Amino acid sequence: MALVEPDAFRTGAIALIGAVMASCLLSACSGDEKESSSDGSGGSPALRGDGGGGDGRARCRSTDDCPSGRVCHPVSFECVQPGNECQDSEDCPTGGYCEPESSTCLPGTTGTPCSSDANCEDGRCVGKVCGCSGVSNEQELVASALDIYFIFDRTASMGDDCDYVAGESPPVDSKACYATYALSDYLIDVPPSVDTRLAFQFMSLADDDCDGQPYATPRIDLTPLPLAADHAMIRAISQEDFVGGYGTHIEGALRGMADYTASHSISGREMIGVLMTDGDPNGCEEDVRTLAQLVSDHLADDGIRTFIIGMQGATDANLERLAVAGGAAAHDDFCGDQSPPCHYWNVGDGSGDAIADALHAIVEQAAPLPCEYDVAGLRPPAGETLDYGKVNVTLTDDSGTRLIGQVRSSSQCPDDQAAWYYDDPAAPHTLHLCPETCTMVTSAAAGARLDVVVGCTATVEIPIL
Repeated sequence: MALVEPDAFRTGAIALIGAVMASCLLSACSGDEKESSSDGSGGSPALRGDGGGGDGRARCRSTDDCPSGRVCHPVSFECVQPGNECQDSEDCPTGGYCEPESSTCLPGTTGTPCSSDANCEDGRCVGKVCGCSGVSNEQELVASALDIYFIFDRTASMGDDCDYVAGESPPVDSKACYATYALSDYLIDVPPSVDTRLAFQFMSLADDDCDGQPYATPRIDLTPLPLAADHAMIRAISQEDFVGGYGTHIEGALRGMADYTASHSISGREMIGVLMTDGDPNGCEEDVRTLAQLVSDHLADDGIRTFIIGMQGATDANLERLAVAGGAAAHDDFCGDQSPPCHYWNVGDGSGDAIADALHAIVEQAAPLPCEYDVAGLRPPAGETLDYGKVNVTLTDDSGTRLIGQVRSSSQCPDDQAAWYYDDPAAPHTLHLCPETCTMVTSAAAGARLDVVVGCTATVEIPIL
């Protein structure tokens, strides 16, 4: 957490799709804590962004907002006097902790990480957080189970083929070889954190496949991932010769994909289709608007999304039309010659990590981790009323514990740092993560934990300056 930019909470998250643990620390603080609003609008006046606390600390977003000689506290967003240099919190005086980015002792305000009571201004460190006390009840947070029907272009425009050898690099400079390696590596190495099954088929199988029937049956049916290097699906991809000869039958692939995904969609599992092609329609229906209508009808009738991955040779505008019809969300990566945002992924010649990155992004869209939490499960200590103005949110991963500040509503969600808000501050039902925070949590490594902490001295709000 940098002193100059408190938004460094965001940069601590690790880019890997994984299971995230959500924990509610259901507890009470001691009776001498400051008065706080119970309407969810924030904590004590010192932390509500009204200009400062009882000790004269001004509110800030960066050190530029603070008087000379003071820095912006990366957790409480207050201008504070920095202490001595430190290697860890044992080097700091009582009531302070060692801020890791600057190796400087700072006041242990509510929400700051701590290893003992001595690191906290109020003398309370529980769950590695200052200003709160209690016990932790952990709840595993996992993405929905996911089924994918993946259809892969086998036309001659993909170039020379190659045999896949696990652990090696592509031996041939061609789209076919790069895709063979990238897709096989993904299927073998994909983290098992999301319960995913994948069915596989090639595209352009025969002259008369426009009705979709050859694609309504996959070459390899739904199979749990990850795969072994000698799995039949890996062998099928490796042995494909990419001779083509039938054109690029996108109509047949889309019709068969719709039939298969609709008939194999089951309750409790998200079903999607993914088409990867290096060309425009050639043979069968060639009007992209008509093809897009097939995709949008499938989405409207069956509620199943179709995602589009393009390679060199495919027209980006056509890919975009199909992807929008398929229901993909907008994003800023792999947009080819289109100005971002776009809805498809253009992975070029398929070299490097492009195909794996596109598939990871599709999985994140198709089976995201939840980014809102029901606060009905929060329980106050015996004999007390739950105070929504004394709730904080922290993320703990391999880099440590950091506090995520509150904003009043979704309209105040910052673009440059993590934050959360209540659906209704006066009578909260759900706690929502802002988009930046949702990205942080969904990309956190397995074993990370999101803590909703109750019974704190106050809620730390991000000031709107």
